[in-house]
Amino acid sequence: MNVKALQRGFWLSFWSVVIYMIVRGALIPARLRHPRITSLSGIEPMYAMLSWGYGPGSRPVNVIFDVQFAGGAQGSVTVDGEALEAEVPLIGKAQPGESYTITATLVYRQLGRAFTRQMQVSAQIE
Repeated sequence: MNVKALQRGFWLSFWSVVIYMIVRGALIPARLRHPRITSLSGIEPMYAMLSWGYGPGSRPVNVIFDVQFAGGAQGSVTVDGEALEAEVPLIGKAQPGESYTITATLVYRQLGRAFTRQMQVSAQIE
């Protein structure tokens, strides 16, 4: 095999990977990863500090987080799709060690159409 054929194969492979990554970033929605409550603050009103990440792909336009604690405290916040943290104002009082559920509704806009995805996570405050 000659050098020109090897170079051509290398560049074809390189540009194929680049195009694949661009298409993936534009067309595949990013998944929400590891939504969790990192801390509780305040006495009245109480706030829950929420953090999360995203997988590869295009980020959502916005995300709606609904938080509900086992003791009855609850709250909701809507954030921009670029945010990675938020303070959720709570109605009621949450305790350290209490279990909670986070319901996240992600709103995407791709190729001119809007669609939503929803996920739910349950955990316990440490």
